[in-house]
Amino acid sequence: MQRRPVVAAALAVVPALGHAYLRRWSRGAAWLALLAGSALVFAGLFGVSGSGALASVEFVGWSLSTGLRIVVPLVVVLALSSLDAYVLARRDAMRAVVTCPRCRREVDLSLGFCWYCSVEFDYVRSEP
Repeated sequence: MQRRPVVAAALAVVPALGHAYLRRWSRGAAWLALLAGSALVFAGLFGVSGSGALASVEFVGWSLSTGLRIVVPLVVVLALSSLDAYVLARRDAMRAVVTCPRCRREVDLSLGFCWYCSVEFDYVRSEP
């Protein structure tokens, strides 16, 4: 089944969802870990601390610049994840499409001939 690159990129805005759509589970987990790790690193770097999840929601002591210093790297990681999902889907789509040299329609190489115009394919089988 051919996956659409634009759908993969749009789904990748939610961490690891675009890669799950492409069935690249380990790559999606890696992007999710990178996002979580960068959130922890940048939050620790700029002194965001609290005694629980509710303390960080209150934004006590946060300035706008501190918030931007944390959010901008996370947005960059999400954008790179979307770009990665798009490139993967596009590369897989380019590899999967084979056309007949005579009628230019998509064909299945396992048949050995074009279903539409009956031309036989000459291709080299690699020996292991």
